[in-house]
Amino acid sequence: MAIRIGVYDFFAYTVPGGLYLTVLIYLCTIFGLIAVDSQSLNNLSAIQILVLAVLAYISGLIFDPVAKKWYQIFKPKGLSKKVLDDFRKKYASLDVKFQLGDWPILLTYLRQNASDVAADIDKYNATNIMLRNISLSLILLSAIEITQFFRTSFLIVHLVLSVVFVIASIVTVRESVKFATWFYSATYEAIAAHGLEISDFVKQKRTTGSTEGTSNT
Repeated sequence: MAIRIGVYDFFAYTVPGGLYLTVLIYLCTIFGLIAVDSQSLNNLSAIQILVLAVLAYISGLIFDPVAKKWYQIFKPKGLSKKVLDDFRKKYASLDVKFQLGDWPILLTYLRQNASDVAADIDKYNATNIMLRNISLSLILLSAIEITQFFRTSFLIVHLVLSVVFVIASIVTVRESVKFATWFYSATYEAIAAHGLEISDFVKQKRTTGSTEGTSNT
């Protein structure tokens, strides 16, 4: 059975997965389990980089359920319903027949019949996944830094870094919610546009009387 991984899905999990690995390496370095220096990083081979990329992707997949729980704290309740309600109000002249739970079918339809449009919509979802995982990794870094603050006899730099990571995490997860909103709205708008004809917006007016360009003599 062939395994297909979309480009957007790959980066959605690989980028934050790399951050998860960084957090793990940082934690192991703090407790003296491993030693990392710039020289060894600069000497990584292509095979090692590929292995790290695969590990990053797997890490992103593993941590995503946890990131989703973290994301739910900031996601407005009933977000998809709110987006659909706003869509119906904005385009009140349209006879919208699809319901709240129909968006996966709508997206599948677009992938089959308007792949370019579906690709743009998939970017919103991939960005949403990537940002919520980045937000979680920043929270993990913040937790490590606050632990370091107490372990290093209240060295202020660790407290400052912890606060910075918390702020960055909250900003990032809020951006994730924004991209989720765009994902739903773009899906609904694309389906609506796909079902319209130009005649729904522009119709030729019927003229009476003499035909333009003729004259009475």
